[in-house]
Amino acid sequence: MNISTKLFLVVAIFLLAACGQHNDRAAESMPATDVAMKSAPASDMARAKMADSTGGGEESLTEVSEPSAANSAVKRYIALRHALTVETETEQMQAAFDATVAHCELLKCQILSANYNRETPYSPPSASLSVRVPPRSVEIFLSGLAKNTEVLQHHQDSEDKTDAVIDAEARIKNLTEFRDSLRAMLTDKSAKFKDLIEVQRELVDTQSQLDTIQGVRKVLAQETELVAVNIDFTAKQGITEQGFFSPVAHALKDSGHVMMESFAAVITFFVTILPWLLFGIPMLILARKLWTKIKTRWQNK
Repeated sequence: MNISTKLFLVVAIFLLAACGQHNDRAAESMPATDVAMKSAPASDMARAKMADSTGGGEESLTEVSEPSAANSAVKRYIALRHALTVETETEQMQAAFDATVAHCELLKCQILSANYNRETPYSPPSASLSVRVPPRSVEIFLSGLAKNTEVLQHHQDSEDKTDAVIDAEARIKNLTEFRDSLRAMLTDKSAKFKDLIEVQRELVDTQSQLDTIQGVRKVLAQETELVAVNIDFTAKQGITEQGFFSPVAHALKDSGHVMMESFAAVITFFVTILPWLLFGIPMLILARKLWTKIKTRWQNK
């Protein structure tokens, strides 16, 4: 059997495995009684194997066990997200923001982004923080945040990523086996050079697909093994900003801004026409003198 035939058989086996995986996914969507009779044992074994390879030694709070059709525990991969809006005094926002970042680092969080905008004459300070927190440290982190700030809004949602994880694990398994088979073909010393080139090309393409799906699996692991927390820091408004005199305070602030903009426009106008005045006025005087001389000559004649 030459290497071309071997390559054809490996590709065919890979396609059959992929189709079999697709049938398994379809079987999971059948009624519970049919799954229990037809595919529950195989599905449970596959999912148990996947859980051993990806779940680690300690089950995360984002991974929930649910009863399957065969009354066995199936690990669910849940992506949890928290979105909070907190308020602090203007002069205390920097300290509250720094304390939250330090607390996050103490809890071994992943800081995705941290932005702080200082106070300007036209806007109060503001900040935002996006982190991923270990599930068992979420309550501790949020409790520390509530001590340094006042929580105005707290929104929580979740998304089931189990199907995406199962699909990614299945593709990684199939592509790995296919890649290993191609590597074994390259060791065949009786193979022709043309066949080896074809196998090498297929191996490069398979490895590229494997790297891509492994990257997807890492992203899914971050989303399901850690809890996303997004925090927006806002400054507490003063009495004049939130009370009876709020419209007057805003009007005075806006009127001063408008007056300064008008003054700046006048300055810009004079600076723009100044060169023309310096050049145009002497030219007008000279033209007037010339016109007077010409007019006098015509009158004398």
